[in-house]
Amino acid sequence: MSTLIAEFQKNTRERVRVSLTEYGGYKLVDVRAFYEDACTGEWKPGKGLTLRRELLPNLKKALLLAERAAKSENASQDA
Repeated sequence: MSTLIAEFQKNTRERVRVSLTEYGGYKLVDVRAFYEDACTGEWKPGKGLTLRRELLPNLKKALLLAERAAKSENASQDA
């Protein structure tokens, strides 16, 4: 079973989906790029990252650090 939490457009041909899933008794979070199959028009899974849910705070912290670094980099380039 998979529960879609969020989805956003990555580019003109891909979307990113964040889902909660379970596999082998483990509760997981899945962040994956999906692409549209040119023949069928179906959205199919591509590359992604799957983590145990208890690692979400670590991922959140890493993403916040990346966001701060990107903002700082952009600010220094604008100066």
